[in-house]
Amino acid sequence: MSNLGTLRVIKLLFILILTVLLFFGCVERYYASEDDVITGTLVVSAHLTDKPGEQVISISRSEKLRFPSYVPETGCWVVVEDQAGNSIEFKETVPGDYLADIPALFLVPGSLYRLLLMTSDGNRYESEYSRLRSSTSINSVYYELESIPTKDPMVTVDGIRFYMDFEVDPDSSEYMRWELLETYEFHNPPYEDYIYGFDRQLKLAPDSIVYKQCWITGHVNAIITLDAGKLTTPQFNYMPLHHISNETQRLSHGYSLLVRQFSMDEPAFRYWDELKKNSQENSGLYSRQPSITPSNICNCDDPEEKILGFFSVSGISEKRLFVKEVEGLEKYSSLYCVPVLELPRFRFLVASDLPVYASRVFVPEYLARFGETTHECVDCRMKKRSVGDPPDFWPTE
Repeated sequence: MSNLGTLRVIKLLFILILTVLLFFGCVERYYASEDDVITGTLVVSAHLTDKPGEQVISISRSEKLRFPSYVPETGCWVVVEDQAGNSIEFKETVPGDYLADIPALFLVPGSLYRLLLMTSDGNRYESEYSRLRSSTSINSVYYELESIPTKDPMVTVDGIRFYMDFEVDPDSSEYMRWELLETYEFHNPPYEDYIYGFDRQLKLAPDSIVYKQCWITGHVNAIITLDAGKLTTPQFNYMPLHHISNETQRLSHGYSLLVRQFSMDEPAFRYWDELKKNSQENSGLYSRQPSITPSNICNCDDPEEKILGFFSVSGISEKRLFVKEVEGLEKYSSLYCVPVLELPRFRFLVASDLPVYASRVFVPEYLARFGETTHECVDCRMKKRSVGDPPDFWPTE
């Protein structure tokens, strides 16, 4: 997945977390409340890497702390500049997303970079400098069978847990972060599908709208950080990642995990580590009063303006693992998308209710059950982050 696609997927997640982790000016540490975030607070997501190619900076405005939504900030001038004055301009491609094709010569380990931007109303902002660290290697990513406990001591959930081994270089990778991106193959059940459309006739759904096989991609909801400065060996083995149960289709037909490893400077590490504490500790985002780390972005003319977000540059390395069959683990086999037994009352539907979808199920316990179903049970592309064609990296049979 490109940097542009990745940022679009996680944009709303960043806004939700960032609006809780509010930053005041450029120096002070304080605790945010509902009143601290007003409509129009600038939100900046600018986390670049040393990987040449297209990279994206997202700029938006918050609406409120409790229920934030994405409001793109359009018409900005956005530049990333190194300490020697060399710069790259980012151009707006979709509302709020600013893209640049960064050449390898611009990304020099050890160099300092900062963000400069001006909004359409003429306000100027700049970040503190961030130092680019060299990337270090991921040696391996693997998994083991693991059953995890539930609230019922007599019940466990079967699945697998991923682990990784990686290199540590105290001179370049003292501060580290990991991002996990999963893709899995999803199958709709092989029911016979129908559509009741604007012609007011119930017909077999055409092949053009029936998709039984899809691929779903998304970020694993985890922020993983490590201060590796105190490690005594140049390699870290058996680091636990996330657990996947066999209670969904994730492990039924094929699962891919992409691990992205970032080497950061200390300010960026403190930012991500604070996000982790606020989103994961004590079982929830709102279970502790957020301890706020300063933003490194300020209004040049009004240092009192509150900004959400951070600018950073990081070295990155990646490794992908594909899981097809897990020996010793039972696959997910529950029935789903079973149609509603009562037929829809077609003659009472108005145009805004159409089209309506229905399925016929040939399952022994349901005989030949026929009834209304949902659009995504007919076309799995309607599921969130789902596509009907396999990604380029997906293995062929």
